[in-house]
Amino acid sequence: MYEVVLEREDCTMCGNCVELDETLFTFDDDDRATIIGSNRQDDVDELETDEIEIYKEASDNCTGECIEVYDEEGNPA
Repeated sequence: MYEVVLEREDCTMCGNCVELDETLFTFDDDDRATIIGSNRQDDVDELETDEIEIYKEASDNCTGECIEVYDEEGNPA
């Protein structure tokens, strides 16, 4: 299991994640990216998943560097 974290305050609203897969990412009312199906604590979205390839690609393409993917031990995936 992996954890995907999106730090919304760092979102530059570039839209790269939403363009990559709009079934996994969307913009909220404040025009910041969010992970669909995630849990939000403060201004951070967190999602546990086994499928990380698309999230890793989103992380690589994020201009705000606000998307991170971690393995079970908390290391960057």
